Amino acid sequence: MAEGDEKPVVNENKPTEAQVGLSQQIMAGAIADTQSKDLRAAPESALTRMADVTVDGIKKIPEGFKHSLDPSLILPNVAIGAAIGAGMKLILPKSGPVGAIASVALGGYFIGKPLVETYHGAYVARTMDDMNNASSLLGETLGGMPVTMVEAGIGAKLGSMAMGKALSVEAAQPFMNWKAHAYRGLDAKLMRGVESAKTLSLNAMGLESKVYRHGFIPEHVFDEIAARQPNNTEFLKTVEANRRLNTLVRQAREARQAEAAKPAQEGVGAREVFDAQGKEVDGVLVRSEGQKPTGNSEVDLAYDFTGAIRQFYKEVHGRNSIDGKGMKMQSTVNYGENFENAFWNGIRMTYGKPGPQSPFRTFMQRVIAGHEVTHGVTEFEAGTVYRNQPGALNEHFSDVGGALIDMYADKIPAGQYHWLVGKGIWKDNVAGEALRNMKKPGTAYDDPSIGKDIQPAHMKDYNKTPRDNGGVHINSGIPNRAFSEFASAVGGNAWEAPGHIWFEARARAGSTPSFSQFAFETIDAAKRLGHTDLVPKLEKAWADAGVKPTETPALHHRNFVPMFSTFGGTPAADAGAAVTVIPNANAEVRTNR
Repeated sequence: MAEGDEKPVVNENKPTEAQVGLSQQIMAGAIADTQSKDLRAAPESALTRMADVTVDGIKKIPEGFKHSLDPSLILPNVAIGAAIGAGMKLILPKSGPVGAIASVALGGYFIGKPLVETYHGAYVARTMDDMNNASSLLGETLGGMPVTMVEAGIGAKLGSMAMGKALSVEAAQPFMNWKAHAYRGLDAKLMRGVESAKTLSLNAMGLESKVYRHGFIPEHVFDEIAARQPNNTEFLKTVEANRRLNTLVRQAREARQAEAAKPAQEGVGAREVFDAQGKEVDGVLVRSEGQKPTGNSEVDLAYDFTGAIRQFYKEVHGRNSIDGKGMKMQSTVNYGENFENAFWNGIRMTYGKPGPQSPFRTFMQRVIAGHEVTHGVTEFEAGTVYRNQPGALNEHFSDVGGALIDMYADKIPAGQYHWLVGKGIWKDNVAGEALRNMKKPGTAYDDPSIGKDIQPAHMKDYNKTPRDNGGVHINSGIPNRAFSEFASAVGGNAWEAPGHIWFEARARAGSTPSFSQFAFETIDAAKRLGHTDLVPKLEKAWADAGVKPTETPALHHRNFVPMFSTFGGTPAADAGAAVTVIPNANAEVRTNR
């Protein structure tokens, strides 16, 4: 360019041909997108919008089902299911209310999330296009469930199995033990709260049991004797005394809980025996650990009984006293005036003394002491609740504990034991050999003055009653029969393989097991403890009692089946999920003994 020529002016802001083309494409896309949407106003009423979305969403279920058949979605659904299955196996407990609540909460989230999004979308919809997106989400969620339930269920099972195998190694046992202990504590706290609310409700309706439930003599026995002996004033007084024990036990438990809040000190299960001297009090300390016999037969028997119990749990199960931490083993004898019972109040064992008109001979028996103190072991170790089938198992555990303690002290093998709980408890003029017969439930007593033993021996005769916390002392005969038959079939010492299997199963069964679930746990425990050869005998014992072993139900994580809806063909259809659960028939529970 020659000097002096003008430089051409270039407009740097002028779009290039490529930029113009891109802008035109964006504009065309926006126009097409707008034209594809239904921008008509949605109905003014929110209820109308939600109703319309529901109707349209149901119509779109077939389309959602068709989308769920897309092969490209199989692996993602299986992978998601596997991740959830493994995570739940790792985190959640094997059973119990906390695990059940967590499982239901997770299921509720997957079910509720797409539904909430659907109806929130309908509630805030301004155009018919918004309505269409909401109904598409509903159709995709509901339509995709049948197929994705199977896909994700397979994944969950694979993930759970893989994690279960990983957690079965020896290195994982400290973690598993810690998890089980932590969840048992949470279960117990939760169920105490549930039980408090339940008791208040039942009391308001007049349906709660009136007679003290912690005692060795159950409510239905008291009621039957009182009805048959209306003129026995002494016995009627003792029935009233038993009713007052509800307050006593609540106060004792509150005192123990307050004490538990203090720094724990390891003990050795030292024995202390108190004499109530005919009053309804803890009594005066009359014999402590290491002291010589007093000459008072009841004091010295209580001392010896607690020694036998302590020795059994230490030598057979390696347990340091009732709580596993050396809790003092306190007993009170001569409780109340003509008091017709023996009971564990959460702190101490207490024995009443039958009066002249009582049908009972004595409550000072080693098997009774073992039964009641084992309630304490169950409370500390497993927290098994005290209503319906879990409550009957709670009573059953104590009958088993009392019998094993009795056999161990005298070194009697299973084949030679009488299997009577409270043998000789009735006076000579009463036609009865015991309070319960573990091997032949329903045959322990039958006399016009006291009535007949009503324990069933088979599930077909299970007693569905609101009394006695759902028949906990009645229906315990069914698992009692199973254990006594199993131990007798195995032969030898019942406190060895049979006892270890039962105690292992109790510790792992959670706080709300049904008979069927506990039966499954005993079989699982037998295999885990190396007694696979005993499984056929165990299965036969449960079958003879009419109990079919069933693995922990879908409320708990082992059979938890997630169901995922799939990605649909519309932008509004996000992935959703749902969970199928089976309600637990034993939801009514109780923490009392």
